Amino acid sequence: MSENLPNKAIFQSYIWTCAKYDFSPYEKRIIYRLIEFAQRWLEGIKIKDHMHKIEPSDCGVNITMPVASILRDEDDHNYAKAKAAFTSLSKKGAEYEDDKIWFYTAIIEHPKIEKGTGIATFHVYDPIWRAALDFTKGFKKYELITAMKFKSVYAMRFYELMSGQTKPLFVSLEGSDGLRERFCLQGKYERVNDFKRYVIDAAKKELDESSPYSFVAKEEKEGKKVIGWTLFPVFFEDREDPALQEQARMAKVTARLQLENNVYDYLKFSFDFKSDEINKNKKTLIEGQNRIPDFIGFLGELKKGARFANNPKGYVINAIKIKLKEV
Repeated sequence: MSENLPNKAIFQSYIWTCAKYDFSPYEKRIIYRLIEFAQRWLEGIKIKDHMHKIEPSDCGVNITMPVASILRDEDDHNYAKAKAAFTSLSKKGAEYEDDKIWFYTAIIEHPKIEKGTGIATFHVYDPIWRAALDFTKGFKKYELITAMKFKSVYAMRFYELMSGQTKPLFVSLEGSDGLRERFCLQGKYERVNDFKRYVIDAAKKELDESSPYSFVAKEEKEGKKVIGWTLFPVFFEDREDPALQEQARMAKVTARLQLENNVYDYLKFSFDFKSDEINKNKKTLIEGQNRIPDFIGFLGELKKGARFANNPKGYVINAIKIKLKEV
């Protein structure tokens, strides 16, 4: 049985979106959960329960999560699917290359499942963890639950490409950035029609059935040779998670309308925050207001430290983040 968790918007580093690898759907779901953990880590969200853990090591991080996290509304007798996925993924690596760097790295090691509890633990190598946290090349945003439910790994990867896409996107067939290399399909589906049928059309079919984002593929040629496809985005608004839509809408609303008046005024008059500075840090401030007991009193306790800090406003924001990890 799959783990019943709330949906959330995942921000995936473009390094992962464009990396070259060949994963099964179950292996891909391990990666999705890994990226979810990395996002929590980046946001400073403390994972409190014993079933989900991130523990730094000398050469990466140790991850703990339920086996059910990688299943798709299904049973896994004797953990056969999970064991196969963890074993296979521990033998694979990921490759990334751009104008400045190339790297290839193993992904995980030492996977272990406690059969009585259904808890899995594994070690993630540092380059993989850093790639999950590296947004310098950009990122793609997608719904975690939508990504997890696809049957085909090609549907997963095209969903990542098309999620939030508003302009036509050209994808080449061959070359270092081509789909064949990116999906590690060298020597497979060598006829263009077969590649389109088993990769592109198969992915589109799943996206058309259940994803908020899909595409129409237009074949592109040089002479008579097919060089790739232009993907025209298709958006099904009624399939997007309403809760995530509301989160996105609220993200566009100024902090003045989301913070309580006394909190907003205290920040302005006690710490000299400008409106744009409050807006820039509104996620932290709103979370502090909602989660820290007697938030005004807590801010009052920061006044002395802020007076002696080189960056008083940065001191306040950092203190709120530290407190949020404790509550």
